[in-house]
Amino acid sequence: MKDVLLSSLEYISPRQAQLFKRHEILTVEDLLLNFPTKFDDYTIISIKDAEPEVPLTIAGVVQSKATVTTIKNKLTLMTFYVDVEGRRIRVSIFNRHFLKNRIFYGVYVRLTGKFNANMKAFTASEISFEELSNNITPVFNIKGINNNKVLEIKERVFEDFGEKIIDILPEDLRTRYNLISRFHALKFINIPEDQKEIKLAIKRIKFEELLLYQLKIKYLLYMRKNFPQGVAIKYDQSKVEEFIKKLPFVLTRDQKQAVSEILNDIGSHFKMNRLLQGEVGSGKTVVAAISLYAVTTAGYQGAIMVPTEVLAQQHYKTFKKLFENVNLKIEMLSASITAKERKEILDGLLTQEIDIVIGTHSLFGKEVAFSKLGLVITDEEHRFGVKQRVSIVGKGHLIDHLKMSATPIPRTLAISLLGDSDISVIRTLPGNRKEPITKYLHYQDMTLVHEHILNEIERGRQVYIITPMIEESVVMELENATDIYEKYKSRYQGICEVGLIHSRLKNQEKEEVMQLFQENKIQILVSTSVIEVGVNVINATTCVILDADRFGIAQLHQMRGRVRRSDEQAYCFLVSDSTAETAIARLKLVEENNDGFVLAEEDLIMRGPGDLFGEKQTGNIAFKMADIVLDRDLLEVANTEAEAIINEERIFSEEYQEIHEMVHQNYLEKKEMLD
Repeated sequence: MKDVLLSSLEYISPRQAQLFKRHEILTVEDLLLNFPTKFDDYTIISIKDAEPEVPLTIAGVVQSKATVTTIKNKLTLMTFYVDVEGRRIRVSIFNRHFLKNRIFYGVYVRLTGKFNANMKAFTASEISFEELSNNITPVFNIKGINNNKVLEIKERVFEDFGEKIIDILPEDLRTRYNLISRFHALKFINIPEDQKEIKLAIKRIKFEELLLYQLKIKYLLYMRKNFPQGVAIKYDQSKVEEFIKKLPFVLTRDQKQAVSEILNDIGSHFKMNRLLQGEVGSGKTVVAAISLYAVTTAGYQGAIMVPTEVLAQQHYKTFKKLFENVNLKIEMLSASITAKERKEILDGLLTQEIDIVIGTHSLFGKEVAFSKLGLVITDEEHRFGVKQRVSIVGKGHLIDHLKMSATPIPRTLAISLLGDSDISVIRTLPGNRKEPITKYLHYQDMTLVHEHILNEIERGRQVYIITPMIEESVVMELENATDIYEKYKSRYQGICEVGLIHSRLKNQEKEEVMQLFQENKIQILVSTSVIEVGVNVINATTCVILDADRFGIAQLHQMRGRVRRSDEQAYCFLVSDSTAETAIARLKLVEENNDGFVLAEEDLIMRGPGDLFGEKQTGNIAFKMADIVLDRDLLEVANTEAEAIINEERIFSEEYQEIHEMVHQNYLEKKEMLD
């Protein structure tokens, strides 16, 4: 079926074949796998089972002539009476005046629409004078070809080629999960006779899509570990242990576990592909520093890539402090350094004079080359595109890759998008940090917020004020950073200093403002979401988010994390006058919950996958019918089954031959892309 072109079939005209081609339907298989976008159900409902204001189809016999009234702007209303199971029903239908002459006493009509509240009147949206042999009509939306014609062609194609459909799922698997055959699934989805057939087909198709995808990503992980192509980095374990021992703090249990898992990967013969995720302030940076130090003890270089200049500066300072008693050369590569400094750094990387480099997007440059790169770490890795991540990883030979994220990944997405990655999670926070107290308020309550700000400033603490916009907009009435900065500068004049930071400032200006804030020379920092990632000012204990409804759950949680950096009690105020139910529900959810993983799951359900992993990576899951959010229960089942098939090596058996060929081809394509 893969090789049979539609253009070769005598009952498909060249014009129809061309129209199918525009929808990327070229072969018989393409046509049968082009599923309906919806199903129109014209099953006739008995009047005793009908409910008011619920769409349904009824049938009856006309009891009167039709009356047509022109209302306005050429809108017409046609009314007539129908006998439905012995009850006289008044029917109204708009813009069907051209059917007036077909409506007279004794004519059979089938009507789709809704009953009014008293069940005596019926407003129809569709009218038909024929009895259907099949009450379910699939809708294919092939532009340029009549839907009935598409259905007719599909029936002919299925009649000619249906017996050639090969079932790729073994019988024992179908029996275990009560799945119909592929033959029946494709028949029922394309040419259904009732809703039961559609449900059976949808279940089979969704399961097959999810299982195949899970097998592909599990197979990638299996091949990476069982047929390794990496380089085992023989790091100096005693030096690493000594470095950890001399840290000015004790690692948490989760940090120790993460370090152990990462070092085990570094010392193995397979390429590390690991995600380290943990809440803001959970201590991912020190885990990254230990990992980078480990590869340097074996004579390799390390690179850590961050999305913003502010975060690069912060990491640079942190690393310099952590490694102050270690003989390592650490440099920062970013757009703000001088041409001379850039050349010196590039030369140092090439000669291996530099051991660790911290950089922004500047690390992607073609002129950036390493002598012996062993480990790449991407911080807040979802902020980089797929090509960017591949680019930096490609600057070394079979190098290890550690991805870090303070945005908790929902289990659903971890299963479906990160199945070929190992995952380390830091859940416990260092020290005795308290959960931030979060309050959802309206603007009329801002007096309470200002009282709180004054109290915190008197205690020597600092405050973030976050707005969704930089400047005033003629389109939306939202608080903006520029105006708020001026207002707060006036309000708190003589009390404290107010600063402003946003994305339009030059990098040097941002750094200057952040430096003043870190030194407590600015007590209130007005900002946009530019401070969402990585900013670390331990003395800041309050975060006020204005027009909080304009931010997503993950963003709100990230910004709240900015004030969870010390053992002091932190506060977050979500200020919004939005009346939208979804916005209110979102803000209340953040107010009531500090667990980023719980929030991530809820955010996924509310928003869908979105662009969590850069360059619309979730869109690469080209499911025709399955949905990783709506079908997450089925995804769990498919994931469990896929793990068993791979781990028990059933994937290599004869009954899984078709599937193995598919997943192995996917592995070869992915491997070629990364190589």
